[in-house]
Amino acid sequence: MRAIRVASFLFAAAVPVAAMAQPVPAGTITLLNGQASAAASGSTSHALAKGDTVYDGDTVETGAGSYTLIKFTDDGTVLLRPNSRFQVERYRYGVAAPAPAAAPTPAAPQTRPLANPAAVAGGGQSAFFRLLKGGLRAVSGLIAHADYANYRMSTPVATMGIRGTDYEIVVCDEACQTDPSVLKALPPGESPAGAVVSGVNSGEITVTSITGSSVTLDAGQYAITLADGSQYLLGGLPAFLAAQSAAASTVTSGAAGAGVAAGGVPAASAVAGGSLLVGAGVTAGVGALIGVVVGTSSNNTGSTTTATTSTGASH
Repeated sequence: MRAIRVASFLFAAAVPVAAMAQPVPAGTITLLNGQASAAASGSTSHALAKGDTVYDGDTVETGAGSYTLIKFTDDGTVLLRPNSRFQVERYRYGVAAPAPAAAPTPAAPQTRPLANPAAVAGGGQSAFFRLLKGGLRAVSGLIAHADYANYRMSTPVATMGIRGTDYEIVVCDEACQTDPSVLKALPPGESPAGAVVSGVNSGEITVTSITGSSVTLDAGQYAITLADGSQYLLGGLPAFLAAQSAAASTVTSGAAGAGVAAGGVPAASAVAGGSLLVGAGVTAGVGALIGVVVGTSSNNTGSTTTATTSTGASH
């Protein structure tokens, strides 16, 4: 009998612990063009499909020629390019629900329940991400709108702080390392191997390197952060980024017409304007969806930002 009571007590005590250990939903796969997978920390990966949930702590990978769009619960978005690896390091978000209609009694004070109680239990709202490989385009959501300090995008060599921003970052691959526009920006003898290229489509980001130097980029500006922490401004949209986007037409099945860039701008016009999201030939429906998501999420602050003077950067 005593053994039964002990077992019952242990089972009852284990229930709240198991409930607390449940993963926190962070976002949803709203677009998948190709193949992608996700894995929780210490777990094996599983294939993703449109509509699947991405959780706090997950690492998402895209295959060759594959794009996936993650819409987070705070309405932020991340579009992963082919051959990318992206981690949701820490994500907590809660939205206050309307107060109950009935007036509270003195013995029961009125409360406002949260749609995601884990956001409060976990120490407040936060959206901390890490790009480990490949590239992405991101639009900050309501977490950043409430407090910019609660949003961070890290890479192997730099961390991005944002100001109501639509931005993109790429870990420098072979195409980047041989790009004339990238090499032209570097002093003789410097190598882009292991570097990160970052740029802004709207808003502003501050890129801080592993050595503590930083450069602030406004809309239309790009920079490269080398593996040693040194930073250099680029003359505009690097050629390799435009080429990678145009190459999407060769790996996208069922292509129908030209792609659509951010805000619904035709891809050809976006290339000329220095801000390309998806190249010509990508399925029209895919491009239109991305355009809508980016277009409706990009204005987080409702205020105009101005670029600050960069430090630790060279031309």
